[in-house]
Amino acid sequence: MENSLTKTRIELLLLFALYLFILPRVYMDYDMGFWRQWALHIHQHGLSAAYAPGSPINYFPVFVYGLWIFDLLQGTQANIIQNINDIKILFVCFDFLPLVVLCAFRQKILSFRIPHLFLLLNVAYVFNSMVWGQIDSIYTNLAFLAIVTAILYPVAGLLLYVLALNTKQQAIEFLPIMFAALLYSVRKFKTIAGAILAAVALQVVILLPFIQNGGVGKLLQFAESSVGLYHNLSISAFNIWYLITRGNPYEIKDTDTYIIFSYRTYGLVMFAIAGFAVVIPLLKKIWQLRKNNLVFSEKHYQLLFLSTGMLCLYFFYFNTQMHERYVHPVIIFFFFYAVASGNYKLYILASIPYILSLDKSFSFPDGYLPIVHYKIIYASKILALWYTASVLYGSYLLIQGYKQNKLLETQ
Repeated sequence: MENSLTKTRIELLLLFALYLFILPRVYMDYDMGFWRQWALHIHQHGLSAAYAPGSPINYFPVFVYGLWIFDLLQGTQANIIQNINDIKILFVCFDFLPLVVLCAFRQKILSFRIPHLFLLLNVAYVFNSMVWGQIDSIYTNLAFLAIVTAILYPVAGLLLYVLALNTKQQAIEFLPIMFAALLYSVRKFKTIAGAILAAVALQVVILLPFIQNGGVGKLLQFAESSVGLYHNLSISAFNIWYLITRGNPYEIKDTDTYIIFSYRTYGLVMFAIAGFAVVIPLLKKIWQLRKNNLVFSEKHYQLLFLSTGMLCLYFFYFNTQMHERYVHPVIIFFFFYAVASGNYKLYILASIPYILSLDKSFSFPDGYLPIVHYKIIYASKILALWYTASVLYGSYLLIQGYKQNKLLETQ
């Protein structure tokens, strides 16, 4: 066991060092321009002014703290401007975080062996951080750790989820799964009270530097306005809207009416139906486990990971205003489903359209990958069909998973 842990630690350390060494110097100009501007604002005015009147920052506090640490390390405006690409190191750290926590230490969270290189060598998993320079790995992996931790340690899991919610508003999609995990693990009122108090205390600590400049009010405005920030039917997400609408969904407003309702309403209804189809059976299963005081087994982790991944995929596939990056959480949850079940087909199937869509949307001339795949005629519809295949196959696996669990219960 000790030799295995040592080997894993060495592999993770060497791969992390390699990724830092080869960290691409290209990035998404549009996004990185904001990170540079925000880091300069923090350097000039201090952390407490991040949400003061006139501040350009409109992301949640966890990333702001990351920019503040980046500013402390750089020290000068010239260094911030010159070295802004190095902010990607923060995102890469979160790419590695779940695997370091679950593979490099003796722990009881997950008992099955995790072939970590199968995730870290997946270009679809690391491209968003290492090349694009976006922050999706932060909230995604905090939420993932929150869910798996909450099964055994509800207070720690809830604190991790608070951090995820304070990173990006998309973390709200994990709320039903987080509730399911806490439904299983929370058995005493004392635990509920402790978890709530700890979560409130952490939230206060996170907001503390910004209170004096009206930052809390501005953050609430961000949370309210983020839902309708873009009115595009789809922002290069290559989801269902690329198959059922004429023209480019990027140029169609989701507030436009089709027959009776707006496109946004149709999207929300489709997601709500699909989401309930995932969440309700999962809640029933977890309630049975809790009621019968059963251990959360490998079979149950399969359902948990697959259900969460499918909920995220439905969120991306049916809703309007989706960006290509919003499918990012699917990769890690489908990977852990593959590890628990031994079936890697869905993980591979979903990874391919994700990396192709990221590359198609990348601002570097002719994308980043050596093959200019997106100049193929109807490339957008092909990617949408690929995502559709992932939705259909994942839904099939979910139905089969619950059928198998019912059979196990009757034996």
